[in-house]
Amino acid sequence: MQIVPVPERVPAFELDPAMPSGALPIFGEYLDRIGRNTASQRLLSVFFLVFAAAQFCTGAGWALSLSTLALAGSVEAWWLYRAYVWVPETRLKREAFRQVDITDGGLVAAGRTVGIRLPDGRWLRVRLDEAYRLLLAGHRRVWLLGRGPKVFVGFSGVVRVRRARIFDAPPAGAAAVSAPVWSGSPRLDPVLTAHRRQLARELRATAAVLLVLAGFALWALLDFPAVGWLAWPFAAGVLLNALAAALRSFAHARPLPAEHWTELRAVLDGPVRMSRRGGAARLSGLTMLADGTVVGFRLPKADPSMAANIAATGRLWIVGVPRPGSVKTGVPGYPVLGTVRLG
Repeated sequence: MQIVPVPERVPAFELDPAMPSGALPIFGEYLDRIGRNTASQRLLSVFFLVFAAAQFCTGAGWALSLSTLALAGSVEAWWLYRAYVWVPETRLKREAFRQVDITDGGLVAAGRTVGIRLPDGRWLRVRLDEAYRLLLAGHRRVWLLGRGPKVFVGFSGVVRVRRARIFDAPPAGAAAVSAPVWSGSPRLDPVLTAHRRQLARELRATAAVLLVLAGFALWALLDFPAVGWLAWPFAAGVLLNALAAALRSFAHARPLPAEHWTELRAVLDGPVRMSRRGGAARLSGLTMLADGTVVGFRLPKADPSMAANIAATGRLWIVGVPRPGSVKTGVPGYPVLGTVRLG
């Protein structure tokens, strides 16, 4: 069935204030996964520290050893920041979310800093990219986790949370955020377009970091030949991943070509399963096409938000016309995208 959706017409996953956040389906397991992944990824910093000590002791020189330490520090700083911004403390997982509706004039922004007026007159400040600012402007509600001046913020249709702070005044120089002009076309959807641009920027940044790592591996090979057995495969693998990230960034930078969505009913054949690494989700089930044909679908590496929306609503939104094979899927009006395999 092909339809032209508007935000109120499209059901989406929402956080449930009736139970502790850590017990919420998919969301609680997602938090546990990214918490463990953040801790395990920091082991990479330990490897770099040991590598730097080995370089210095074997006469590789100060420059390479200090560069290795700087790289280790950068990796550690990044994972600490990721854990701070995205992963609530264990005590918060025993608390429930509180829904806050955004009133008229209660949503302002100064650059990436968004201010939300709370019912008690104070202001919540959180840094968001364009897609999330548009999401808030369209749906005008958030969920808060925590009671102090530092809280976590949840959004409609999205599993991820962001750390925020509560102040007595809105951000300096902030202006009101107007609601976006919604469209039933995936190509013209303002939230999806902004989300794809953000994904393209993140992939370009990833490619740049991988190129730095490849250059570092080649430098280590020249100054520390003993690690050639490790440096060559590492540099080759990193370069291939950098190329893949760059190509994906170009794909995301282009708008979705389809002019309409196709809404399908989705019946899962089992629970959503989270992967051991990376925080991706896996799910599968059955859906029915417009001609009555029942086909299977699989999302082997789905964004947790994509999996949560399918599981919560029983709907699968296809970009364009469904066909056997891999097709784009998402949720109209939300920063949620993925690829599903039909048949």
